[in-house]
Amino acid sequence: MNKSIAVCLALLLPVLSPLSLQAQNVPVREGYDSEGKALTGLLPFTGEEEAAAVFNRAVERAVEDLKKYRCRIISAEAIEAAEVRIPTDMPPIKELVSGARYAITGGVYPGNYEGEYYLQLWLWDVVDSTMIYTDDLEYQDIETGLESLPSLVEWLFSHIIEKPAAAEQEIEKAWDDKIINLGIRSGVSSHWYTAPEETVPGAHSLNYEGGLFITVRLNSLISLQAEADFIWDDLVYRGISDAAPDATAYIPVLVNKRYRSFSLLFPVLFKLSMRPGNFRLSPYGGLFAFVPLGETSYRINPAGKEDTFSRSFDGIPVGLTAGFEAAAKLGPGILLADIRYSADFSKTTINDAVKTAYNRGMLSFTLGYALGFINIKK
Repeated sequence: MNKSIAVCLALLLPVLSPLSLQAQNVPVREGYDSEGKALTGLLPFTGEEEAAAVFNRAVERAVEDLKKYRCRIISAEAIEAAEVRIPTDMPPIKELVSGARYAITGGVYPGNYEGEYYLQLWLWDVVDSTMIYTDDLEYQDIETGLESLPSLVEWLFSHIIEKPAAAEQEIEKAWDDKIINLGIRSGVSSHWYTAPEETVPGAHSLNYEGGLFITVRLNSLISLQAEADFIWDDLVYRGISDAAPDATAYIPVLVNKRYRSFSLLFPVLFKLSMRPGNFRLSPYGGLFAFVPLGETSYRINPAGKEDTFSRSFDGIPVGLTAGFEAAAKLGPGILLADIRYSADFSKTTINDAVKTAYNRGMLSFTLGYALGFINIKK
């Protein structure tokens, strides 16, 4: 394997390694614990003391059984220390339920008939100090009430419409991902050409590269991108002429032998998406095939000799590519900046008199712009 392909593989390995995605620290959202469960302040219930205490403990267990919430018990002593008396049908003051996302208040009340009682619960949004829902449970004895209590708690919490944190809302708005993105890219590409007898590249050139691409979003992490890119190659060998320009004297002359070729590249890439804030960073890797466009033109300067030659390959004209893309929202679409390294698997031979052959490596810097189509159902 030549050095160009080895370099490309070294760039590609971190892209495909899942370990690079596991070192990200996920911050704990305010109002949630480290497991992502919403903290719910549970205040003491009012009414008949014994029944209120029994139902209070039962509500704690019922909330925990929902698996998405974790109760934070607010003691009677904490309420007394706050020196406030707030009715159960009013939102609790935030100082009492500091750090909680939701809160529950409640009370036990006698009904209109002897032996009839009601347990009424209120579920509050602590952030907005608004009531989410309230409902009551009628019972004749505590045991019967306890049997129906989990259903009442589940019913109350079913009315919660969870909202992303403000930072998450901003990112989600900025990155309204589409299933399909179409775009264009353009920039410069530095090419290195290594002849079979060379250990280091004997020629290089700086050329244009650009084309169209389509990206299909497979899931929140992985996308598949296909491209059609136009490139050209300028293979230039410089040396001193070994022929006298006239019959009387020998004058050394600098000679440039230039081989110019045009091709279409068709990369197929797998991209990973990471989003630190309102930017998207995407390492990627994949394969490309290239198709020659016409013959290679040949010109020798300063004599001005011109000719054309065909190209051939010692295998299928494909290669390996790996790179890194940064993206930011701009207007209706996304602005992209891309750096990539590519290397041919096969050797290219120009069919001139000496069969000029080389292996090619390419380092490209491009800018692009993409527009999205087809919304993702959330």
